[in-house]
Amino acid sequence: MPPRRRQVAPNAATYSHKFLSGNALVCGDNIDILRQLPDECVDLIYLDPPFNSNQFYVAAFGDKGTVAQQLRDVWRWTVETENAFQRMPHGDLLDCLRGIQLQAGENSKMAAYCVYMGRRLAEMRRIMKPDGSIYLHCDPHANAYLRILMDAVFGGKNFRREIVWQMSAASGFKGLAKNFVRGHDTILYYGKGKSPKFNKPWLPYDEKQLARFSGIDENGRKYKSITRTRRLYLDEAKGVPVTDVWGDIANFQTVVNSPEIVGYPTQKPLALLERIIKASSNPGDLVLDPFCGCGTAADAAAALGRGYLGIDISAIAVRVMQQRLESRGDAVTPAVYGLELNDFDWNDFERRALMSRDESEDGTPGWAWAEDKVAGLLNAIPNQRKTGDGGVDARYFGAMDLERNEGVIIPIQVKMHRNRTSVGRPDLDRLLGTQTSMRNRGLHAPMSLLISLYPPPDSLRIFAAAQGRVTITTREAGAVEYPVMQAISVQEMLQRDERPALPPVDPRSLVGDTQDRMLMG
Repeated sequence: MPPRRRQVAPNAATYSHKFLSGNALVCGDNIDILRQLPDECVDLIYLDPPFNSNQFYVAAFGDKGTVAQQLRDVWRWTVETENAFQRMPHGDLLDCLRGIQLQAGENSKMAAYCVYMGRRLAEMRRIMKPDGSIYLHCDPHANAYLRILMDAVFGGKNFRREIVWQMSAASGFKGLAKNFVRGHDTILYYGKGKSPKFNKPWLPYDEKQLARFSGIDENGRKYKSITRTRRLYLDEAKGVPVTDVWGDIANFQTVVNSPEIVGYPTQKPLALLERIIKASSNPGDLVLDPFCGCGTAADAAAALGRGYLGIDISAIAVRVMQQRLESRGDAVTPAVYGLELNDFDWNDFERRALMSRDESEDGTPGWAWAEDKVAGLLNAIPNQRKTGDGGVDARYFGAMDLERNEGVIIPIQVKMHRNRTSVGRPDLDRLLGTQTSMRNRGLHAPMSLLISLYPPPDSLRIFAAAQGRVTITTREAGAVEYPVMQAISVQEMLQRDERPALPPVDPRSLVGDTQDRMLMG
């Protein structure tokens, strides 16, 4: 079946900023991206942010859940948080955050989470058009605090509805909980001004409601009597207006085999996003999702003729979004920003890569952040196992080697140590042993790669060079000779524009027919 063809937003070309092309994905911290955008440029915002659940999620990207990436929803009051709080201007938002500190604790996890979210919501309000709307998707972990923040930022008078999404009935292990089973999420709907655009949604009549159109006039038209003097004709009726309780859209806990599923733990159904986008935007409008995850909002916007801007801090998530949208057809192929090595500043990368868990605003330690970025920048896949993995942090899946008639697998080790001497010969021995083990299992692993933060010692480069070279023949590049083992640093890649030598990537390795390939790792 050919991919669906979709229309690019008609007014996409009128946007002046590169991120506002109408088909854009951006990898980075959303607050940095939002601050670059001009005032009043976005028509609709949907966000499904982390909820301060104090959990670690495992996201399996690819078909049928094959490639895992940890998502952290753990917050701490850090130096970064304190600095952001101190720089916050006086006003309703700062007063709100001080009240939250009094209730939840001055340096509590909840207060840290609310500082994180409050700063971003303020930027979202600035970039919304006067008739724009925002839908914030949340669960019970923080919805009360998020409602207070939304009132502070958008004004309580601009609150429109609290939508209850009834996700599913009790099933499986949830039915065994010693509590009422949670069956809904909350979506907070606000406008920026008094009159946000709104297209009233309707549902079709069910059989019981259709039976009420029992009258038939002289022309054979069905109707029901509303009053003694007025008739509602079935062929003129729009249906049943959608209320603020949405029980007709199932989540993926009850539709486990949905073709939409890409394995992201907080993925939402297309139907949910399509309802929101149809209700609060028109064709040609621009839809923003600043926590885009696997890209459902962008996918729905493209399907409905809207432009999209998706932002996510995870390079792997952006790669998944890119593949997902490109698979739909050329009409919605995104411009992707922040996924090239040249997009990164060395000093910023170094600072973030060396952060401890306690220093990070969202609890993500520097090594985990760096593994995601390195994998995404190199078109590799993070390793789903963190123990017993032979030191492999990611795998690069190359195009078909015509001489072997099979794809190339390159194990990658990522070392974010604080000094260059912390990376030693045992690291390369271990990586070489893993490469050999993969070959012994019949896998085509002719190469391996070590990525350190700082340039590795010359002795390691000599050892890597001594492993020789291998010729890989692909349809895309022809016969090319590559080093069997390479050791290169992020500093060299960012400051000296050096790159590891890799064969062409197999584009199916992120999304698509990947089940067998992922299991090989």
